[in-house]
Amino acid sequence: MVSSSPEIVYDNDDIVFQYKSGRKLVDDESVAYILPSDATEVKRLELNHNLWKMILDGLYKSSVHESLVEGITILDVGCGPGFWIRDMAILYPNSKFIGIDMADVFITKDLPPNVEFQIINAAMGLPFQDESFDFVFQRFLVMGFPTDTYKQSIKEMKRVLKPNGAIEILELVNHYTNPSPALTKISGWRMDSFIGDKISSFLKDASFQQIRDINYNVPIGEWGGEPGKLYLAIQRLALPAVGIMVIQLTSVTEEEYQETLKEAFSAANQFQSSTRFRLVYAKK
Repeated sequence: MVSSSPEIVYDNDDIVFQYKSGRKLVDDESVAYILPSDATEVKRLELNHNLWKMILDGLYKSSVHESLVEGITILDVGCGPGFWIRDMAILYPNSKFIGIDMADVFITKDLPPNVEFQIINAAMGLPFQDESFDFVFQRFLVMGFPTDTYKQSIKEMKRVLKPNGAIEILELVNHYTNPSPALTKISGWRMDSFIGDKISSFLKDASFQQIRDINYNVPIGEWGGEPGKLYLAIQRLALPAVGIMVIQLTSVTEEEYQETLKEAFSAANQFQSSTRFRLVYAKK
């Protein structure tokens, strides 16, 4: 049973967490990430990883396959549990993979020897030397990086990239296509996550080259086939987690939020709603 008083948890010397509504959340001014860091969130992130393997029919879009086969060094910023790194490291045993995240939720099962995880708050900068990596990968950090921090993160990723190194970023955009009234409400309650539409311009401002930008509309519900069913399952885990902070930071009540969620999920097939994402990749 969860106490009504928040339980403080220290994962390391830098980041403080506490429990709210049974979920482990960051309670640290140096971190803007609003989603939990616990076993339920790990489950959601694994489903999300499987969804994007299905959508992309692979693990990345950048033209780095031959280099990965030969052996290069890769950094995953905000890697979460590390599902992407694990799958990449198995595919490319000659390459070295380093994943960093603010919370120790790293997977340990079936990890190949070319994987290393480090607890690092990327919002405070990257503690690596200039030109240390051949490929830098980042996804789903719009809920953790305000715009200014996101721009600085891109500069940091460029700094640690080797000349002609590759960068790839995948982000959610806070926009539903064909939204139900309930989804429209939820979109309005969430923080500004339109950063995904601005990534290409951020990369251009940082003097990246050969920028490619792909827009994806991911269906929500059975009408969208296997991706739609999987993404609905992800939404059933993600939106309640977002609600914890919505209720805390706005005038929305828990009853109102839960009722709106119920309406949103029940109307997904009727409205054939989808969520936008942007995948952007480039070269230094």
